[in-house]
Amino acid sequence: MAQLSFRQVEAFRAVMIAGTTTGAAEILFISQPAVSRLLSDFEDSVKVPLFDRLKKRLVPTPEALILFEEVERSFVGIEKLARTAEELRTFHRGTLRIACMPALAQAFLPQVSREFMELNQGVSMTLQVRSSQQVADWISTQHFDIGFAAVAVSDPSIKTELLARSEMVCILPPGHPLEHNELIEPQDLKYDVFISLGTEHRYKVDDAFENAEVKRKMLFDTQVSHIACSYVLSGSGVSLVDPVTALSFIKQGLIVKPFSISVPFKYNLIYPATRPVSQLALDFCKLLKIRLTELAEGSDNLFKILEKKKL
Repeated sequence: MAQLSFRQVEAFRAVMIAGTTTGAAEILFISQPAVSRLLSDFEDSVKVPLFDRLKKRLVPTPEALILFEEVERSFVGIEKLARTAEELRTFHRGTLRIACMPALAQAFLPQVSREFMELNQGVSMTLQVRSSQQVADWISTQHFDIGFAAVAVSDPSIKTELLARSEMVCILPPGHPLEHNELIEPQDLKYDVFISLGTEHRYKVDDAFENAEVKRKMLFDTQVSHIACSYVLSGSGVSLVDPVTALSFIKQGLIVKPFSISVPFKYNLIYPATRPVSQLALDFCKLLKIRLTELAEGSDNLFKILEKKKL
């Protein structure tokens, strides 16, 4: 088969779309004789009949229809390449892929993401919310650029940066008898239904009550803290959750109080160990750390950053 040229393929595609060489010439901004010549060369190259000439129209043969499908697939790739080049010309700065535990995803991370994209026109973002362990699994396989997790990660394929170390807080429904207490003790909750979190932090919460010799009414169990907050708001019980999630529910009437026993909760940044963190991700994390610090400073000591480490 003779060597095909891209211009010949373009002419064939234009004729298939327009139905005539005149229409194809208008699509390609060339003369009608030039289209006819390119189409003839294309047919000579592929050595199969492509059109039946009926009056002034070209009727494609079955072979032409099969060939056109392949050409269209190729042009989809070319058009995607052209769009990518256009995005580069118009300063599209790339996509940031983030995997996040629910504790930051309820309100805090969406707010930071919106601000970041307003400050960085041309950036797009992908956000997936899963358990801390699932986030770590995704980062280890490099499905995401960065992740936010509460678990301690020992996987050598993952690097961990501590963003903040805080303590879980007690949440109560509006009008609860303890809403004016400055500090909640384990024994204060022995008559309430306790909504337990079935996460990696459950054993820490259980230890706090067992050490205080307090038995709880365990009727509800959920995997994520924002659902626990919704349960408490509905009057279904009380709970201990991470402070960032709890603070996002205060405007809805949730009562948030310090707990007398320290139940640590860590906010970790994790990323693949085998490749450097992109500048885009570094800029995002810098903004997130600023907003995290501001949230702590305005939380009336409910969100206490006990330890920080620079990225």
